Amino acid sequence: MGANSVGILLVDDHAILRSGLRLMLERLPGVNAVNEAGSCRAALDQIAVAAPDLLIMDAHLPEMDGIEGTRRILAQHPGLKVIILSGDSSISLILDALRAGALAYVIKENSPEEMARSIQLVMAGKAYFSPEVAAVIARHCRENSLALAGAPAKPPLSEHEKRLLQFVAQGKRNKEIAVILNVTTKSVEAYRSRLMRKVGCGTPAELTRFAIREGLAKL
Repeated sequence: MGANSVGILLVDDHAILRSGLRLMLERLPGVNAVNEAGSCRAALDQIAVAAPDLLIMDAHLPEMDGIEGTRRILAQHPGLKVIILSGDSSISLILDALRAGALAYVIKENSPEEMARSIQLVMAGKAYFSPEVAAVIARHCRENSLALAGAPAKPPLSEHEKRLLQFVAQGKRNKEIAVILNVTTKSVEAYRSRLMRKVGCGTPAELTRFAIREGLAKL
């Protein structure tokens, strides 16, 4: 683990799981303290008191899930390092965790050695993924590459379309956009429908993701 001692905050809503994981973590060389929290809000209180170096965060928590909790905690404590711990290896959750700022994603069924390895690498500023997670990411990248290779080139967007896309990504409603553009709501609906067909998106959420990929909106 290295010469420097590591303070860990374990965030999970299951007390039995927390206790078992805490015992395992406390046996690792280089781990100097392990504190616990049952929710993201409790984690913020603990961070203020214990000042941990590393959070091991369950992805699924009550009230506020671990992904959103990671995003909010890192906004207040950008120096913290976060490992997401989950039994769910879906690509959407993995990508959300990375976008939130987590450096590692570990599956709960993995061995203690796997957790020790993830802590070692994350504390060295490196990323780590359980083998199952790495396989999911690799498959996702491969499928995306194949899809992009076979997809016809999309026509370029006009400045008007880019502006409309930005408004949609910001969560603005058709009435709000109509006021800004000084047009009718029906005109905005028509523009929006035409834009969705042009870029191949079926929902506002897909439009938002498209805007982020194209660099027209931020996460």
